[in-house]
Amino acid sequence: MRTSIMRLSILASLILAVAMTAAASASADTLSCKAAGSIKLSPGLTTTPAVQNVQIKGSLSECTGTETEVKEAKFQAHFKTAEAVSCATLKGPGVGAATEENKLIVKFKSAGNSMGTISVPITEVASVSVTGLINSGPFIEDAISGSVSQTYTGGTTCGEVVGKKKAKAVSKGALAGTLSIS
Repeated sequence: MRTSIMRLSILASLILAVAMTAAASASADTLSCKAAGSIKLSPGLTTTPAVQNVQIKGSLSECTGTETEVKEAKFQAHFKTAEAVSCATLKGPGVGAATEENKLIVKFKSAGNSMGTISVPITEVASVSVTGLINSGPFIEDAISGSVSQTYTGGTTCGEVVGKKKAKAVSKGALAGTLSIS
């Protein structure tokens, strides 16, 4: 009986050591890339606050990193804003993602797909911080960070009547900046 307990203890120690090694190596890679993409907001920003469905499609290019050969990738993100937002949001620090229904997929050209979460504050203020986490595939358990700037079609006149046309909802934009995974 004592021998069985001793063997079980040794086996458990080995499994723990392997698991700790795998977790440590999961974050060994680092990657930094230029990011560019398009943003769609639904129902769109107006003077009346509303929770926005945010869809971002883009690419990562000119990637450099340690322990990886990844040079480029495509990504798609979908999330809802953490609170109702309006045109005024574009002039402030912005509002990012709610924790639920936050999905990111990154398709690395030479390494496969990763899934995770990301939050991009909706704003036209320059260089806002982006945060996220990869939870499967290459770079599993690595954090996403970086900064991006956004511009929205009609953002400067959001909620305003222009000429004889009534105010239109702002629903399309673009982003550019850098993202890092480490």
